[in-house]
Amino acid sequence: TNGEYDWLPVAALSYPWLTKDHPDPRGANLSRVARALKALLTNIPRLGVFWDFGSLHQHPDPANGVMRTEEQNALFKQGLGCLGTLYSHPHTYVLRLTSFPDGHKAEDQAEGTNVAAYSDRGWCATESCWASLTKAGYISLDLGKMRRRRQYDSNSLVTDCKQDGGRRPPLLPSAFAAELETKSFTNGKDDKPLVKRLYEAAFEEQFGKATVLDYADLGWGDA
Repeated sequence: TNGEYDWLPVAALSYPWLTKDHPDPRGANLSRVARALKALLTNIPRLGVFWDFGSLHQHPDPANGVMRTEEQNALFKQGLGCLGTLYSHPHTYVLRLTSFPDGHKAEDQAEGTNVAAYSDRGWCATESCWASLTKAGYISLDLGKMRRRRQYDSNSLVTDCKQDGGRRPPLLPSAFAAELETKSFTNGKDDKPLVKRLYEAAFEEQFGKATVLDYADLGWGDA
């Protein structure tokens, strides 16, 4: 933990890529994330951000056949294996961009682009479920709930981004695996069995060591 606070200065971003080869070609999502980070930093001295595109080795130019080196590919796979802990850790922030930026239209995207909504995408759904295990409600934030032109500080951002519950109750690994069959993946043959394994491992890791569960103010009602 970070001193007396039950959080770490680490935020993991969960969002749908906007095109096949680049997650945010116009910087529209970057602008939204920067707005949220500016608000959080009114109450937090520093915050490191995991953003898959910049934090994991990507293929440099797949359209022209320029791919990761063997060493980069090994590091990429090693990074994938750590994602369950990163998103499910009870003291890391997870910032979920659950809506598309203004002006983004599925019908304008190139053939082969995954145009599914956040909740229908395999990796996004997995990251959201990881963040719903043992994490307190105030550090799993739905940035899709940010209001336009509102000036946020940390407290008002948290209030808006966990409204209406902000997230679902935890899923058992068996329920998660069944639900995953309805989600879309760009590379489903390899990714689907991988995320099933990673989710089960994260579920066992977090609930195996949890001593307190703080699900206050998430709007779930009776179980």
